[in-house]
Amino acid sequence: MNHLAHLPSELILLILNRVDESCDLHECTFINTTFYKLATPLLWEHLELKGGLAFSFLIDCLEASSSLRSNSLGEFVRSALIQEPFLIDDELLAFIKHVPRLNDLSLVDPAFISDDSFQHVPLYVPHLTRLYIRYSNITQLSIEAMSRHWYRQLNHLEFIQCPDLSYDLFSALRQCTALTSLAISYCRLEKNKAIDTIQVAARNVMALPNITSFRIMDRFVNWTPFLPITPTAQQQQPVWPYLTHFSLGECNDLTDAMALALIQSHPHLVDLKFYHSEMMTDKTLDAIATHLPNIVNVDVEEMTKITAAGIRRLMQKCPKLATVGCDNSNIDASHFDDVDPSSLKIYYYNNGGIYVGRLYGEAFRGY
Repeated sequence: MNHLAHLPSELILLILNRVDESCDLHECTFINTTFYKLATPLLWEHLELKGGLAFSFLIDCLEASSSLRSNSLGEFVRSALIQEPFLIDDELLAFIKHVPRLNDLSLVDPAFISDDSFQHVPLYVPHLTRLYIRYSNITQLSIEAMSRHWYRQLNHLEFIQCPDLSYDLFSALRQCTALTSLAISYCRLEKNKAIDTIQVAARNVMALPNITSFRIMDRFVNWTPFLPITPTAQQQQPVWPYLTHFSLGECNDLTDAMALALIQSHPHLVDLKFYHSEMMTDKTLDAIATHLPNIVNVDVEEMTKITAAGIRRLMQKCPKLATVGCDNSNIDASHFDDVDPSSLKIYYYNNGGIYVGRLYGEAFRGY
């Protein structure tokens, strides 16, 4: 066997799956007909687009191939990351209508994308399972369209700095029972008029049965109602029995007792972050050490009653712990002078607080 044309397709596909760079994969399409047929789907499976010219060229390619039913390039696309600040509604729809099998979409800084286009996106890509949007002007109209069409399969949803959303978004998402990961950050939900209150919004979120990762974050809002606990948590099943990652901030009135209820009822947590509470103390850190044996990351920023001694106990008792964040001006690097430098990294915040970074000691090997 001295010619590439004689290689079986299975072996060629194994070779192509080892090619990491898109430019190299593109070169493989020129080897022969078999390489072209096998490399083209891989080349178009994951798209990452930055810049207007690249996006315009992409749309032209998709439109040109759409008339060739047996060779429509858009049929191969499964995920797309589009980082184009000047992307407009017509361009988004021109792309979306050619990628019917898309299941993962990330839109980074699409400031000019609105409901005019986005509420139609689910009609063109009915199989989407993951959506990430950072900075867009979509509103409740788009959320309701998503919920109507993707409620069976959407499992990962993240919005960052989408300022026209409100608490009402959670009532629409309530029917998306396949959701496992939900993150809402800096969307100013409280600034917009809504039928629902923050308490109603929290109840709608907790009706989602399969959440494993939840994050809600913004400044100057007390997000404590989103803590997944009930007054009789000891007698009931946990709100989210599969929860592994949880971030809440700000949570001004969060107490040690409330944190303990969360920790005891969700023993699978590996990543736990609380931001800005003047009531939480080292008791929460001790509870983490006692009840979460697999904890990997802990963040307790702007918790003025957390002490260096509490952090040290947490480090000592949690063998899998990798990072501890503590933006607290009362704690500084001198509190850890006796710790082996090879097992600890300390970063400094502008306000003088510290971030206890990655731990490398014997107990933390492999993390």
